Amino acid sequence: MYCRGKAAGSVQPLFMANWSELHTDVLEHLTSFLSLPDFHRFGAVCRNWHSVARQKRHPPRQLPWLVLGEDDTTHKHKFFSLEENKTYLIEIPELQGQRLCGSSYGWLFTLDIELNFRLLNPLTRKQYDLPPLPPYNSHNNITTYVKGPRSENNFTFEAMQLSLVAKAILDHDPSRSSDFKVLIMYGERNRLAFWKLGDPTWTLIPDAYIRFNDIIFYKEDFYAVGCCSRYNEIYLVNTGLSPCAKRVGPLVKEYDTFTYLVDYLGELLVVQRYRKVYKGQLYKTEKIIIFKIDLEHEKYSVYKPIKGHSVFMGANSCMTVDPSKYPGCKKNALYLTDLPQQVFERHGSKDLLIYDMVEGSFSRYYSTAHYLPASPIWLYPNY
Repeated sequence: MYCRGKAAGSVQPLFMANWSELHTDVLEHLTSFLSLPDFHRFGAVCRNWHSVARQKRHPPRQLPWLVLGEDDTTHKHKFFSLEENKTYLIEIPELQGQRLCGSSYGWLFTLDIELNFRLLNPLTRKQYDLPPLPPYNSHNNITTYVKGPRSENNFTFEAMQLSLVAKAILDHDPSRSSDFKVLIMYGERNRLAFWKLGDPTWTLIPDAYIRFNDIIFYKEDFYAVGCCSRYNEIYLVNTGLSPCAKRVGPLVKEYDTFTYLVDYLGELLVVQRYRKVYKGQLYKTEKIIIFKIDLEHEKYSVYKPIKGHSVFMGANSCMTVDPSKYPGCKKNALYLTDLPQQVFERHGSKDLLIYDMVEGSFSRYYSTAHYLPASPIWLYPNY
């Protein structure tokens, strides 16, 4: 506030606010309006503000970030902010040399060159060491993996790092509960296995030779979609005393597609992504068909969204957001990435698209003149 002094035209402050001494409740309220980059800038203002940022239990509202990989020069990790249309380099030593094969609740699943499998929160730096992974197939145990060129009798660590885990997800947030489980698709045929905190090894799910395409945690249960005899089927994954994958959904016709499961505001969707290979080994999406699954009656129907929300999907647990809260986000859209096993290391990934579920059209959210050597993955920052 200001008032005019005795001298004509002079303005004197009635008081000067000390921003560093604002009450904690006020500062916490202010952080709820900040994007993630502004949240970090907020914490750098002064000691008091830094303390509030560190103690905040819930992250500011934001869109998911795209984790791109390491910068060749600095070895810092590249993160793309969709809200700002800007790439940040962030130093996270725990991510150096890691293959990313899953993302849930702001946690990343990492696999290093010696196949050590971990669960990492890249912001808090907390991590869990997971048990050694199951064998790639019935002929190759983990102990047969060696460094160097691949031969008829062994697999290299480098080859296994690219193909051993197709996707990993959580059922609950480890930041909020110690009672959580991990479900993975692994190996030559994308078999299923799960682990819960305290278990010494992975528990394998009998699958009757089904090749699974995607997994999801939906309405307090794990589900999977698998391909059998040219059809996609929905399975309930039992991680209790009698582990199994029980078919509970309809047969959905499949024609050489990549198939995803999506929780769209409580509705279970199957997204079929039709892709072709061009220029050698680079995939290009040409068409997408979306089906709504009725588990009770084991039926499906072509789906058109009416709620306006958008979905971020790929190797991450699918995330649904309300675009009305984020100017940079399109409504009724699928933001697509690849699963790690869908990316050829030589060519990388460029098939990063937005699919408008109403118009049936494609656009890009991230373009690069260079290939991305690893599969990008969506991450919802979580403290």
